[in-house]
Amino acid sequence: MTSTYTEHVTRVDSTDREHSELGTVAVVTFAPAEGSSRPATLGPQSLEAVASAIDTALERAARGEIRVIALTGTDRVFLAGADLAMFADPAAPEAVGPMTERAHDLQVRVRSAGVPILAHLNGAALGGGLEVALMADVRTAAPGVRGIGLPETALGILPGWGGTTLLAGVVGGENAVRMILEDPARDRQLSAEAAQEIGLVDALAGDLDAALDDFADIVRERAGAGGAATEAAGETRDDSAAAGSDAAAAHRVWAGRRAAIPAADSDVARELLAALDAPHSPVESRRAWAERMREVGAPSLARVVELLEVLPGSDLTQALARERTGLEELVASDGAAGSMYAAELLRRGKPGRSAVEGARELRKVGVAGAGLMASQIAAQLVLGLRVPVVLRDLDEAIAQRGLASARDVIAQAAQKGVLSEADASAAARLLSATADVADLADCDLVLEAVPEILKVKQSVFRELEGVLAPEALLVTNTSSLSVAAMAEGLEHPERVVGLHFFNPVAKMPLVEVIHTDATDEATLATGREVVRRCRKFAVESADAPGFIVNRLLFRVLSEVLASMDAGADPAAVDASLDPMGMPMRPLALLDLVGTAVADHVGKVLAEELGTERFPVSPGLATMVERSARFTERVGGQVHPQVTPEVEDAFGTARDGGVERDGAEAPVGQELLDRVMRGLAEESRLMLEEGVVERPEQIDLAMILGAGFPRHRGGLTPYLDQTGASAAAGGGAFHGKRFAG
Repeated sequence: MTSTYTEHVTRVDSTDREHSELGTVAVVTFAPAEGSSRPATLGPQSLEAVASAIDTALERAARGEIRVIALTGTDRVFLAGADLAMFADPAAPEAVGPMTERAHDLQVRVRSAGVPILAHLNGAALGGGLEVALMADVRTAAPGVRGIGLPETALGILPGWGGTTLLAGVVGGENAVRMILEDPARDRQLSAEAAQEIGLVDALAGDLDAALDDFADIVRERAGAGGAATEAAGETRDDSAAAGSDAAAAHRVWAGRRAAIPAADSDVARELLAALDAPHSPVESRRAWAERMREVGAPSLARVVELLEVLPGSDLTQALARERTGLEELVASDGAAGSMYAAELLRRGKPGRSAVEGARELRKVGVAGAGLMASQIAAQLVLGLRVPVVLRDLDEAIAQRGLASARDVIAQAAQKGVLSEADASAAARLLSATADVADLADCDLVLEAVPEILKVKQSVFRELEGVLAPEALLVTNTSSLSVAAMAEGLEHPERVVGLHFFNPVAKMPLVEVIHTDATDEATLATGREVVRRCRKFAVESADAPGFIVNRLLFRVLSEVLASMDAGADPAAVDASLDPMGMPMRPLALLDLVGTAVADHVGKVLAEELGTERFPVSPGLATMVERSARFTERVGGQVHPQVTPEVEDAFGTARDGGVERDGAEAPVGQELLDRVMRGLAEESRLMLEEGVVERPEQIDLAMILGAGFPRHRGGLTPYLDQTGASAAAGGGAFHGKRFAG
């Protein structure tokens, strides 16, 4: 297959440095490609350059020219891992095999080196970058360094350049399993300090000179201990690597080198096996979670479990061979294709470091309303903008409760270590509350977060326009109502924009930025800048019912509710969409949204887009009347159990004679197919209507706003992979890239 990938080749510099105790040190330094703003990564040529430099250093060590090999990076990056752009290339599976073989050969060769090897993590070391560091006997890191980890399983693959094989021998079984399986799923990486706590980093050192001093102490300690330390830990000296070179090599292996793989009967081996069966959550083990994810199209976790459970006691070359097979299988999978696409979307869409061009200066902002959502947004605004934020409600007591809630959000962020106590105190002082609209007069922007009733929002905007300066922005947090309709009758509709924050605001990374035909460029730019400074992802949408996320989610929920309205078993309906791999089943989602809110949004969409695609559910209306829940979690269950009230409420609605004409009651694959065709139809309509310009906007919004599985690549690649795009009467959203 022809490659379309252009590599930014990492520069590798080799120099010698004299150390008073260590002697001559060969320093191998990794740096970004000449003139590139991207960090040093590993494509085919880059990996070859890294491996060749280390090979040369090993040869020099064998000739006695150097006494130590040191690996380090430049600026804030050690090595940022494999180049994700390479994986987007159609020829990626063909390139990964030779690269893996080269990395594995080097892993084996360094085990027989006659000199000790240091990796000094001056900055981030991710994926393949950390696997290069795992070649070393000792790792040091600069204090404050962040971005240390193995994110591969979140990318649909596994740490295949030695990481799966070597990590447990360095940090122990529990830490290795957590780092490879769970940290990627939680977007968690280690700091230098956290890496030191688990033994991944041996010492903290501000620069390479300090690292070499620490290294000299560690080398002296290990050389003095000889092989006794490894034998005491139930491990064996790693002479298997030496046997792969020449017969005389074994005696030249550095005496302080520890075993790469734990022995079968060692404490580390027992810990590793126990870690695989340890709880992932209160309701399932890590092994069960990995198997469940395999069933919904994400096989990388289960593949890692298979490799780790046979690792103890393995020969290094055999373990690496198994690792390579696993990586090559995963690289060619749909899960990897979707995950890499999603990762690139997230990389491109993340909040930028530079201010949005054309945005207005914001010196003070207001929030109209002081309920739960308003107080969360106020806290987010003060933390992001660091300007005074005023909560306003008609009732002084409600305003003060909202102020207290906003300050609680800030205090919780400090408790979690998201910001310092000093920053939290400073942010809290910037918050205030009032019942007097005149206190908002000098605000440069006011965001309304009052109930989802159009007349109420219109009234709020008219009142605000009467006191604000003509250039001040009016912002709505509506989740479904027309922004243009809210601006009707205003003297300055051009200054109105929608910023739809998702609940809970602190955790949800998405904000939909809604523009009307009247919204001017400065207003839109300022809206984007607010989102950027709040460190959220912005996805733009035209002013259309439900915007992006709610329109698509309610297309799903409409099919689900219609099936139950027609008489399908609620529990069977609820389980029908499991193959999609969503973070929760549809009835649990209805509980999270709130039945009253769901009923309201459903009716808005039915009125605006028609009942054929968005039928009004009589069963849902009955659930609202009864204040009933759809689900209840029972101990030990992954999914909440459907409550008996659901069947009764939907049955009562049917007995009342309110049904869809000719409604059927699909469940299982039939319901899933209908949902998928509906999503394909709705996505295509959104593109045709100009709600969004590109499928990528739908995908990013659904990943961040609805938790759509990243291994699916977001919604539209999944629709292509499953054939739903074609079944809905259109072509693939991405051409042949994700063809099913």
